[in-house]
Amino acid sequence: MVGDSTVAAGGGRRPGRFLLAVPLQRWAVWRLPRRGQVLFVVVVDVLAVAAVALAAVRFPPLASMLPPFALLAGGMLVTAELSRPVERHREDTLLGPGVDTPWVFAGVVVLRPGLAVALVVLSALHQWFRVRRRPVYRQVFGAASTALAGLVAGAFLTATRVKPIAAALDARTVALLVLAGLMFLSVNAALVTAADGPRPPREAAPGHAFDAAMTTFGVLFGWAALAAPLFVPFLAGATVVLHRGGLGRGRREHVTLDPGTGVLTAASWRGAAEAEVTRLGRHGPGQAVLLLDLDHFRQLNDRYGARIGDAVLRAVADTLRDEVRAADLVGRSGGEEFAVLLPGTGRFDAMAIAERIRLRVASTLVALKASGDGPQFVGVTVSIGVAGCGPDEVLADALLAAEAAVLRAKAAGRNRTFCAEPGLSSS
Repeated sequence: MVGDSTVAAGGGRRPGRFLLAVPLQRWAVWRLPRRGQVLFVVVVDVLAVAAVALAAVRFPPLASMLPPFALLAGGMLVTAELSRPVERHREDTLLGPGVDTPWVFAGVVVLRPGLAVALVVLSALHQWFRVRRRPVYRQVFGAASTALAGLVAGAFLTATRVKPIAAALDARTVALLVLAGLMFLSVNAALVTAADGPRPPREAAPGHAFDAAMTTFGVLFGWAALAAPLFVPFLAGATVVLHRGGLGRGRREHVTLDPGTGVLTAASWRGAAEAEVTRLGRHGPGQAVLLLDLDHFRQLNDRYGARIGDAVLRAVADTLRDEVRAADLVGRSGGEEFAVLLPGTGRFDAMAIAERIRLRVASTLVALKASGDGPQFVGVTVSIGVAGCGPDEVLADALLAAEAAVLRAKAAGRNRTFCAEPGLSSS
């Protein structure tokens, strides 16, 4: 059965289910709380496009740079895939590429601007499709900030005649590469901080250390790509081992995971969600809450047994982790119920995310024990309630509104996504 995306209180249909179909005037960027913030994000994006175009015309790519570009691009995608389990749970840092940073900065060191920025774009696309799905304006702004930082660092290296980099690195070259790395980090940090506001030093310190470590690896990657290409896979392997071993985890502390699904328990989710709402305060477009209730789960559990029921719950939990961002909070709020907090997400974008989750869950199947007759696979659908949690609202009210939306989705036939109108409670 095909579900509907409907506003819970009014029943009106929302045109379009996919983010790319959203009209320009409904993009989440326009709902940022300050006009200056909106203007800054747009200006940075436009400036990045203009600067990249100008640099690409002034310094066109050379054919001799295609092999190192292919090596860096291929290595970046491989290490990004191997690091996905960590990247999905790593806290956000100022540098958007995350574990891709060594490859991006290596491109800044050894490639012309057009090819270096191509690595930034490739990294952003991989994160969008495989790791973190932020709102589009955040994804674009992150790539634009990284591209501008790379152009500044690359221009410095060109002006000081470090590029093209030599096989033997003398003390002057190393010092200039360090300065270029600091420029890369500083420009990106300045742009992101100007857009989002400063973070508390204690909270930001681990992220700064991670970004600096990844940029340092970038110098080694850039040198190896030209002087010792066969050494690149060994550097890449070391990066993945360190990253997966704990360097880039940055996981949230003091939380308890549900043993059956691997997501937060109800108490841990509530505590972490309350802390996140308090931390964000009035910054950004607010938060959104999703409540998910599996349809006819008790009948499925009675018919196929607890083992299959547990497998279905694990499959749904895995789907949720796959479809949300690393910064989002996923918890099990009841026997067959899940809750998701989407920081920095407006109601309309939350509806698009919820619909994507609903469709993905409906297509997820769990294998049954082989038998002579009957279905070999079993699946489940989910009813989802969406509610916004604005800067002046509390999480408890948003949860009540989302719960009311779930009840309306159930009453409308299940396998649907309903969004509560602002101010709607459980009444």
